[in-house]
Amino acid sequence: MTSKRSRCFAIVALIVFLFVFGACSKGNESQREEARPSTQQAAEAIRDIGKKPIDKAKAAQELGDERARAIDAAVGNSGQ
Repeated sequence: MTSKRSRCFAIVALIVFLFVFGACSKGNESQREEARPSTQQAAEAIRDIGKKPIDKAKAAQELGDERARAIDAAVGNSGQ
């Protein structure tokens, strides 16, 4: 009886081990596939964050230039 119990325990332990090992292996592959696009998305987000202040500054400068031209045109002091 003891040998049947130990065999049964060994078989159950082997099945559980294979199930857990198989589940972990599949999870790692999907994580690796998802990690690459996440890294690329993060790099793009960092670039976008850096560009936004620069774009805002350029837009503000252009608005200021347009406003100055409009004032000069209204006053008649263009070029002085």
